[in-house]
Parts: sequence; structure tokens; C-alpha cells
Amino acid sequence: MLKGIPQMLYTLSAMGHGDSVVLADANFPAYRIASDHTLVHIPNISICEMLKALLQVFPLDHLHESAGYVMEVDSEDQRRGVKTPIWQEYSEILRKDNNKSKQVLGSHSRASFYAEALKAQLIVLTGECAPYANLMLFKGVLN
Repeated sequence: MLKGIPQMLYTLSAMGHGDSVVLADANFPAYRIASDHTLVHIPNISICEMLKALLQVFPLDHLHESAGYVMEVDSEDQRRGVKTPIWQEYSEILRKDNNKSKQVLGSHSRASFYAEALKAQLIVLTGECAPYANLMLFKGVLN
């Protein structure tokens, strides 16, 4: 699936250990956040589909506490009862790839997630519409 996205493959291969990629949902301010970094817009794909494809060529960093990071639900959305079932899907996908004994999903506050995303080498803007679907991954060492 990634074969048709040369800019994304080039950026993934140029990334080093500890560099990050954000798989962004359709509501993520990707154009503002990406600024100097690579932004790839693939509106016809879900984050789960992209995650499965990405993990075929992208080793996860074992130095991080978690395999991936999501944005915490803010207090207003908690009061409104917003649910995040997509996180369970991420956990299942990452658990298959994560052979280390560590937490599968960690989280950052909205402000912290955006601050980390500003440092990402790659942002993949998808068509995902699930609430709080943004996912950040850090590149590990190639074997």
C-alpha cells in the first residue's frame, strides 16, 4: 500500500532512531503543525489501515514507555461522554507488533501532544473521523 506514496517512503527511510510520525485524523491541524516537516495527505484511508501498513516498514522505538501515544480526552468532552473505541483497535494492532513488555498506548494532554507533533518529521493526514484518533509513533532501530 505504501508503494504509491514515494514522499512518505522517502521520509520514513530518512528518519532516524527516536524520530516521530503522527497519524492524524481529519480534524487535526496538520497544515499548521507540519510547517517545516513532511505532510502527506491521504484522505481515503483510516488510521488503522495506515498503522498496519506503516508497521511493515517502521520499527517502533523500544526506549519509549509506550508503543504509541494518543491525545487525552479533554475535560469538556469527558463531561459530554465522548468515547474512544478506536484506541482499543490501536492497542490490538500495536500489541501484535510490540514484543516488549511495555504499555501499548500512552497519552499526552492536548497541549503536550501538539507540542510533540511540532517536532514530528512526518505527519500523515488521513480521513479518519473517530474522535481523538491521532496517534504518535517513534522510530526504532532497523535490524
